[in-house]
Amino acid sequence: MRRIVAVIALGAAAVGCSTVDPAPKLKAASSAIDAAKAAGAANFAGSSDLLAQAEKYLASAQNLIKGGDVDQAMRQLSLASAAADDAKTKATEASSLAKIKDLDAQIADLKTKLGK
Repeated sequence: MRRIVAVIALGAAAVGCSTVDPAPKLKAASSAIDAAKAAGAANFAGSSDLLAQAEKYLASAQNLIKGGDVDQAMRQLSLASAAADDAKTKATEASSLAKIKDLDAQIADLKTKLGK
């Protein structure tokens, strides 16, 4: 009987103390946003919207953490990271396409100068 009571007490204590630290996920979301900015996400239409959304999710998460709703904040941080990652991917793709167009123009110019 004592054993059952001890197990129940330990279980209740574990549930009561099972708060999740949002700091690592907060840092990851902030880093993902910084990486998207570094990739030029603010400069392209498709990625700038995603970057703005990521920043909104991050701000919402920070407010939720201040308000004590860590579970909902963790969900917002996941959304912020995902949106920032998508923004970075789209920005990288758009930047690569712009470089390709520039190189194509340079090649066409060289062909014209060489008479080909």
